[in-house]
Amino acid sequence: MDGQKYHVGQVVHFCGWEVKRGAPSGDLRVERLLPREGSEHQYRVKGLEDGRERVVRESQIAGRAVVEALAQSLYEADNATNVPWSGRGRPIRDLWLKEARSRLAAAENPD
Repeated sequence: MDGQKYHVGQVVHFCGWEVKRGAPSGDLRVERLLPREGSEHQYRVKGLEDGRERVVRESQIAGRAVVEALAQSLYEADNATNVPWSGRGRPIRDLWLKEARSRLAAAENPD
C-alpha cells in the first residue's frame, strides 16, 4: 500500500487530545495495513499495555509522535560506540523506547 505514513510493527503514541475523545491511552503497535476507506489509509493497531485492537484512519494518528523515531534519534545523539540503531538488540532498544515514551509524556503534560 503506497503512500502510507506508518508501517507494520511501528509504535505510535496517542496525543492527549485523542485520549480525551475516547481513544485508549498509551503506545500502540501497527499490526496491519488495511485498505483505504475513501481517500484515507487505515491501520489495525494494538495497545501494547492492554492488548486491545482497533481500526484507525491515518488522520486519527497523524497528530501522534512516532516513539521509535524519537528513540532512534535519542540513541544516535548519545551513541559513543558507533553501533547503528538497526544493529542494537531488544534490551538496548527497549531502554531508549522507554526514554522516548517518558519524554513524550512529559511534553504532553507539562505540569
